[in-house]
Amino acid sequence: MGPAAPDLLDQTDWSDFTDGLEDVHDFVHGWVSGDMGNIGTAAYDPIFWSHHSMIDRLWWIWQARHGNANISTDLLDVVLQPFNMRVRDVLNANDLGYDYAAAEGVIPIGGTG
Repeated sequence: MGPAAPDLLDQTDWSDFTDGLEDVHDFVHGWVSGDMGNIGTAAYDPIFWSHHSMIDRLWWIWQARHGNANISTDLLDVVLQPFNMRVRDVLNANDLGYDYAAAEGVIPIGGTG
């Protein structure tokens, strides 16, 4: 498995972060096993939704700490089907109408780290 979540959140390069986040994501699917370990049935397992919410939250925390400036520009205009939105349109959770509780407690004041 890739880096643990605290180490993962310290990654400053977007590519390194996403590789590590994918490792964490995949590990949990395999660790839970059963329906979660099978792509065709994973979404039928109730823990799937909690797991993917946590992955999204880690992404949000990383963005709050490190921004979006070093995301590959090749990806920003990729259209996300079937939603007809581009990657750049969905980078900000607040713009999508949601936020995370206790946001102030997880993001260091004054920048990274």
